[in-house]
Amino acid sequence: MKIERYPPFNVLQTLLVVARCGNFTAAAQQLFLSQSAVSRHIQQIEEYFGCALFVRHTRMVVPTVECQRLVPIVEELLATARRSMHIPSMGGQTVTLRVTPTLAARWLLPRLPDFYAEAPGTQLNIDTAWFLPTNFGEGTLDAAILFGTGRWDGLEATPLMRERLTPVCSPQMAEGMSGMPPLAEPADLKQHTLLHSSFGRRGWMLWLQKESGELAAHTYREQVFDTLDLAFNAAVRGLGVALGDLNLLQESLASGALVRPFQRVLETGAGYYLVHPPRNEYREKLKPLLVWLQAQTHE
Repeated sequence: MKIERYPPFNVLQTLLVVARCGNFTAAAQQLFLSQSAVSRHIQQIEEYFGCALFVRHTRMVVPTVECQRLVPIVEELLATARRSMHIPSMGGQTVTLRVTPTLAARWLLPRLPDFYAEAPGTQLNIDTAWFLPTNFGEGTLDAAILFGTGRWDGLEATPLMRERLTPVCSPQMAEGMSGMPPLAEPADLKQHTLLHSSFGRRGWMLWLQKESGELAAHTYREQVFDTLDLAFNAAVRGLGVALGDLNLLQESLASGALVRPFQRVLETGAGYYLVHPPRNEYREKLKPLLVWLQAQTHE
C-alpha cells in the first residue's frame, strides 16, 4: 500500500508567511531562513498540489486563486495541531487573546480574577501587540477584541461594548488650578489642553461638534500620546482634559482620580467586538470566554 507523504508543517508555515508578506525576502526574514530555502518550500508545496500557488514578479509574489483557497485550510490545520499539543501539557486549554494596551490595563486586567473563578480550566494569554496585523493563521491568536463597527472580512464578530465618550480630568482641574479657569461649561475647554492618543483626535472632534460647530472649529492646545492609557494618566496629573470611553474609566471615576466636568456622553456607533475565524473549532474553544465577556459587558 502506497503511503502518501504530506508536506511537513514548516513548509506549510512558509506558505502562510509568503501569502501574508507577498515577498520571498520579507518571508525569509520572518522565518529566519534563506530566500532560497523559502523558494524551495514553495516549490515543494506547488509540486505536491500540482499547481502554481504564486505568480512571481520582480519584487513581489501574488497568490493565485488556488493559493487563496488553500490558505484558510492550512491555517486551520496548523491551529488545530498547535492547540492539540498545548492542551495535555497545560492541564486545560489556553486561549490567546489580543487586546489594545488601554483595554487590557483599564478593563480586562481588573476583571481577570473573576474570569479564572468562572472558567478555572482556561488559561488566558493576553497579547497587546496592537500594532501587528491580526492574523489567526498558524495558531498564534485564538481571538481578538477589536474596536470598530463590527465588520471585518472573513471574521465572525460578537458585540461587547458600545463606545460612550465624555471629557474627564482631575478634580483640581475641574475646579480651576494653576491660574486656569474651572471647567464650568464646554466653552471653557478653549483655555485647556486636550489630551488624546494618536488615534483619538476623531473622538474629540465628534464630541465638540455635538456641542457646537464653533467649538469644533476652534484651534486647541493638544498633547498626543502613544496610547489612550497614557492620556488618562496625564489627565490624572492635571496636564489637560482627556476624552474617555466610560467603559474604560470605571475605576478612575469611582476612586475620584478623574471626574466628568460635563454631562454630555457621545455614542459614536462604534464599539468593541470579540472577533475570530468563523469556524466551529474557534466557537467551541472560545465559548467560556465569550459567555464571561458578555456577562461583564451587559451588567
